[in-house]
This record gives sequence, C-alpha cells and structure tokens, in this order.
Amino acid sequence: HQKIALIARNGAGKTSLLNIITGNDTPDEGRVVSRNGIHIAFLPQQPRLDPDLTVEETIFASGNTTLKIIQRYEKALQNPTDTDAYQKAFEQMDIHNAWDFETQYKQILSRLKLDDLDQKTATLSGGQKKRLALATALINKPDILILDEPTNHLDLESITTFNNALKNFKGTVIFTTHDHEFAQTVANRVIELTPNGIIDKFMTFDGYMDDTGIKAQRNKMYSIVV
Repeated sequence: HQKIALIARNGAGKTSLLNIITGNDTPDEGRVVSRNGIHIAFLPQQPRLDPDLTVEETIFASGNTTLKIIQRYEKALQNPTDTDAYQKAFEQMDIHNAWDFETQYKQILSRLKLDDLDQKTATLSGGQKKRLALATALINKPDILILDEPTNHLDLESITTFNNALKNFKGTVIFTTHDHEFAQTVANRVIELTPNGIIDKFMTFDGYMDDTGIKAQRNKMYSIVV
C-alpha cells in the first residue's frame, strides 16, 4: 500500500497538481487518464462540514449507498411500531451485507476518537473536524486518499491518531506536509516535482533526505507533498 510523499520547492505547483489529480482543475496541456470506477477522496487543509449536522449525520451524508441503508435501519429501530418499515430495512441490511459495514465504520470513528456520534460538528475542535473528515473519507474506502497538510493545527495526540488510521488504510495515500516527522512515519515512497517534470525516487522519506543532503543542510526551502 503506497504512501507517497510529493516533494517540491515552494511555488512549484504542488497545489495545482493535487487539484488536477482530484479533478478540481484541468491541465494546461495533456490529459488525465484514470481507471474506470476509481474513487479518489481529498482531505483539504480546512474541511468544510455542515455545522447543523451531528458527527453521525455527517457520515451518513457522504453519499455512500450502504450508509444510507444503515441510516434507514437505525431510523426503523427508533420506531418499532412500524413493523413493515423495520422488516424492509432489516432485509436491505441483509441483502447489502451492511451489518459488517456498520461495524467497520463505527470502529473507524472509535479509532479516530469520535465517540459522541450525536455531537454537532459546529462544536468540534479543529482537530476533531479534521479527524471527522478523515473518517468520512476512510469509511467510503477510496482507492486514492489525498491529504493536503493533514497535521496542520493538530495536537500530538491527534497526529498519532491520524498516523494509526493511515496505517490501516488499504489504498494509496498522496499527501503534502511540512511535518518531517509525519512524512518519516507515513511515507514509503517519494516523488519530487521539479521544473523539468516529476522524478520518482522509489525510496522512503528518510532515504530521500539522506540522498539529497537536505537533512544535513536543513534546507527550509522545501516542503513535502505526499
């Protein structure tokens, strides 16, 4: 499972590249070719959450079909007198094998320390909002997860929680960060964006730092993109 750090000098166009990968922008030349059905999730520096929704409602609002089935089932549980609605919801849970999915998404929320599912997102701290955005992305099981400065404004505990969640992620991660320790912990591959194009280093972040001498030079002109 590749965890890729994209390295670039400040102003080299890393944000533009991320926007092109996510489909939020188009390249000036050439075209982007991706596999049919590929699912890409993007976690921006400042996640946009509906302040009127709870933690669980935010998860349900992500558009996942199985989550909608789970939501209908949980609503049916709250109204046991409507036996017809309950039976239909129960059958849909069976048909779509939603029981396991329900367990998985609640485990992800628990690992990210989002235990109060009824808490309004408006009352969440910055770190909690970022963890909720990550949880929403992970629950939807993207093929590629793109993170833009994921550790910004997070305390040490939140960063540790973030790292552990990414270790369990089975897809590809591409991220940008100025947090060298985060890159050392997460990245198992480095891609460098240069004026002449992209160079794939096929090495860990530590290996890249040693190979280029950046670690010794303490070159602060570089930022990290994974």
